[in-house]
Order: sequence, then structure tokens, then C-alpha cells
Amino acid sequence: MKRSLFAALLLAFATLPSGAFAQPGEADLDPGNDALVAPPEALPDCHERLEKAGVTFSAASLPVKARRGGITCGAPDVVVYQGSRSEIRWSPAPIVTCTMALSLARLDAVIQEEALRLFGKRVVRIEQGGTYVCRKMARFRMVSEHSYANAIDLRSLRLENGRTLDIAKAFGALTTEPTLPAPVFLRTIARRSYDEGLFSVVLTRFFDELHREHFHFEQARYRIDGTR
Repeated sequence: MKRSLFAALLLAFATLPSGAFAQPGEADLDPGNDALVAPPEALPDCHERLEKAGVTFSAASLPVKARRGGITCGAPDVVVYQGSRSEIRWSPAPIVTCTMALSLARLDAVIQEEALRLFGKRVVRIEQGGTYVCRKMARFRMVSEHSYANAIDLRSLRLENGRTLDIAKAFGALTTEPTLPAPVFLRTIARRSYDEGLFSVVLTRFFDELHREHFHFEQARYRIDGTR
């Protein structure tokens, strides 16, 4: 089901609370900066926040530079996310902004909670499909948040009993709400990620067929709910 990005942005802007400002690791709720597409602001206490949140990481570098085609790529305060207290391994270890790393730790906790509730098993591994790449969006002329390492694509999750939950195979039909544990699990973590402000943009197959095989999470300054 294709959806216009412009229409999605209009709907998102109309439902934003006024006077709300994000903390690092939370969706940006400030309606005053929704038109700004640029590298995120520097976070001076990035490493201290990550350590306090129980995130294991290593420092990385993606200098902000102007590229051909009028695209600016890179970001300050970039790290390699190596895990959280939830003990989920992301493969390969993603390079992301500090804010994204804080959000991933929160996502790990949501994933473990839902996995234990629905399967009685923990998630031990997540296959991701990319974070940093300097480019515009596939369908639109806007610069992608991937250009700032401010987005990540999730393709599959592996439970401790060896079962793999592949987004492309386990998401289920869009026309009905599922009852089986696997699609319920996948839709629940996507929707909680948006509803609880882990990320400002969450895209699934409900948004368009480009997201048939993965979930897209990002920390843009605008908000889009692509989970329903």
C-alpha cells in the first residue's frame, strides 16, 4: 500500500503535541523544526549517557561533509552499537548516532519483553540491513536519514531456540490483524516503537512495498507512523 510522504507528513504534523521536546533517545516532538532535514545536533555528553543506559559501544567517526548533488552526509557523536543490558547482538554491529544508540537500547528492551510474552523465549540476534549510506530517499527527493547514520533497517530476529523471525515471511497479510504469535510480535514491536516515542519514524509494509522485507527506524525531526 503506497502512501504519499507529503500526506504522511501532513497527518503527522497535525497530531503533534505543541511545546513537546525530545530527550536524547526519544522521538523529536518539536513541531517547529519538522521542515529541517540535516545532520543531528551534537550531544556533548553522548558517551556518558550511553554508559548510564548500559550500552556497550565504541567510538566512531563520520565527519559531516557536503557531497555531490547537494547532499550533506555524516554526523557528530557517532558510535558502533555493540549491545545493551538486553543482551541482543545486532549483526553486523551498526554505526549510528548517539541518539539512535540510546533508542536501540530501548528497542532491545521492548523486543525482549514481547518475545518473552509471546514465545517464552529471548531474542539473541538481530540482522540489520544497513545504517549509514549517503543518499536521497528511494521514492522521494529528500535526503535520507541514513545519510546521517540516523536510521537503521531491521530484517530478522533470532530466538534463543534457533527460530528466525524474518520480516518478509512472518509479517502477515495487511488486510487482517493476525492472531499467530510471529506476526503479532513483529507488528507489536513496530507499533510500540512509534507509539512510545522510541523513534520519530517507523516504516513497515503498511507504508509501502519498499518496506516489505524490513522495518525502518529513524530519528528524523518530523514524525511518520508507517505501522498501520
